[in-house]
Amino acid sequence: MKHLALCLFVILLVVGCTSITQYESKAPGGPAKPADYPIYVYTEKMKVPRPFEVIGTMHVGDTPFTVMGGSLASVMNKLMQNARQKGADAIQLVTVKSPDFTTAHYRADANFIRFTDAWESVSGEQIQAYFRTNTTMDPIEGIWQSSDRVQSRVAILKNSSMSGREFIAVILKTKNLSWQLGDKKADIRRGERPGVYRGSYYRDDYEEKKVAVAMRLPSTNRFTVIIDESDPVVFIRE
Repeated sequence: MKHLALCLFVILLVVGCTSITQYESKAPGGPAKPADYPIYVYTEKMKVPRPFEVIGTMHVGDTPFTVMGGSLASVMNKLMQNARQKGADAIQLVTVKSPDFTTAHYRADANFIRFTDAWESVSGEQIQAYFRTNTTMDPIEGIWQSSDRVQSRVAILKNSSMSGREFIAVILKTKNLSWQLGDKKADIRRGERPGVYRGSYYRDDYEEKKVAVAMRLPSTNRFTVIIDESDPVVFIRE
């Protein structure tokens, strides 16, 4: 009996650390994404910044034998790992339940979503040709290295193909795997006086942020974009 009790105790300890996941497919998934691919997380009350479709839903919960609590971080990691495997771009949280008197585990339900639009992009060949053939440029144009956390390197060049825009900033290099060469990072237009520009800057998760840019003339080798007061992004000309 003692051995049986000990075995049951060990089983409960093992099971107590586990959770269950249930996935329901809504549309064909895509190719699995790398382990370090950023999966963006939105709540149902947040506006998803791009058109999307739900490719599946997942529930993360506990088993009837779960006796040890888990963390919200572990639940989110499980959701993101599964989202990468299904080829999703982001997670839309539907419900998140904290431990209570019925369970010691966090539980969550989420939609796995895939963006359905084509993000605006300029080809590498177009970027090279522009800087090779244009010698007279606006002070904002050129190649810039930013201070953002993913070390984005961008090119800013004239592009008025969108109403209200005079310049476009595009990615040349970044550590963020969801952004590719030539992807649009900002829409820019001249402001009310020389050295001032206004436009839209797109965060890593594609959320649009209206910004003003002040370039302190006569210096044209540096400018700052204020995403929020605690997160300024500095651009240095190369």
